[in-house]
Amino acid sequence: MNYTNTHVERTSAIHEIRNLPKLNSFLFPEGYELLPNISELFELEFAFYEYKILEKEEIIHRGAFFKSVDKRLTSHYVICSNNSPHIWKGRSGITQSYFKEGNFSTGYATHGLFPYRGKFHPQLIKGILNILQIQPGDLILDPMCGSGTLNVEAAIIGIDSIGIEKSPFCTLMSKVKYESLKADRNVLSMALSNMTNNYRTLIRSRKVQDKFDFKDNFNLSKAISLLSFLDSMGFSRRCNKSIDVLFPSVLKRYVGQIKSFVQARDSLDLQIGEARFDIGDAGALPLEDNSIDAVITSPPYSFAIDYAENDRPQLEFLGYDVMSLKEDMIGLKGKTKREKLSSYFEDMSRVLAEMSRVLKVNKYAVIIIGSNDIQTGGIRLETKIEELASKNSFVLDQKIIKPIKGIQNTMKDEYILFLRRV
Repeated sequence: MNYTNTHVERTSAIHEIRNLPKLNSFLFPEGYELLPNISELFELEFAFYEYKILEKEEIIHRGAFFKSVDKRLTSHYVICSNNSPHIWKGRSGITQSYFKEGNFSTGYATHGLFPYRGKFHPQLIKGILNILQIQPGDLILDPMCGSGTLNVEAAIIGIDSIGIEKSPFCTLMSKVKYESLKADRNVLSMALSNMTNNYRTLIRSRKVQDKFDFKDNFNLSKAISLLSFLDSMGFSRRCNKSIDVLFPSVLKRYVGQIKSFVQARDSLDLQIGEARFDIGDAGALPLEDNSIDAVITSPPYSFAIDYAENDRPQLEFLGYDVMSLKEDMIGLKGKTKREKLSSYFEDMSRVLAEMSRVLKVNKYAVIIIGSNDIQTGGIRLETKIEELASKNSFVLDQKIIKPIKGIQNTMKDEYILFLRRV
């Protein structure tokens, strides 16, 4: 054996491995730098779509997956880099890790206020808005808006939106997150200076709706205090600490996070889009025909998760009857899993019909849905939704798979369905 030749060959192989090009270099030209920790296939897909669809200036101002273009930092990177450490201080190690790892994807802007079970992936939503080429002047809808993630993301890039939600608590949460995007420092200072008085009012309150008017005379300072209180209420049940101990730290965390976004907003001169929130039924939308430019939503998994029961303490504190709300919520009718699934698909058929009615022709409804064969008895949710959509004037133009990463989940993947109205 010629050991000299073998050594040369091995050295050459090492040299070649050292110089192997990164995948990014095949996808993007020089000057395009991805955000830190971009590694999932779906992230690279979305980054590539943004690169192909958006102009350089658009990527800088509204891109979701790039750190910089030609050494100019993107607005998304600036907003996320300005995140307040308050978002994870005092939380469990698992929660801290979740928010730190999701700094560029889930925990930025006002999304971290009252982290909600089943919440959208915010960065993904911005990417979808970019793929759909939604522009200022367009109007988009989430008919099951939950905690308002779509509305917050749309507003950050100057897009107007409507959020419809059956739960009054979720509607409040959405409105606080959205209105906080427009907050000024005086409002935030007021929330802290009035902390003790607001806490006393809340802890003694029996009719919160009378004390805190959030519809006709919305007071953001009080609303931030109320949402902090409701967050503390839920947290106290899980960690056996009293609300009076938790409330000050939660409120300070909220204010710190909002301040961080406000600083980034002002430095970037962001023009915040308008958002409207209504308590309503996704199966009977209060909107005109052909009035919406895009629908982006994620249906609730109500056959597996009883959202109203999950939010019972908050809903009851706000003065709402949980059992009455359940009667009108998607997929909560029936006693057995089979009955609930049947009810769920009937309700979703109504929702898809309404989405089709309000959406303009050749515009898109994007539905993000996971699937768990055990919970559904072998029925693939995404396949069933595709089938129902096809019966309501939609065609499936694209399907993207996204792995689910979170604190707790029972599903491995989500399916992003791009349904075009025909």
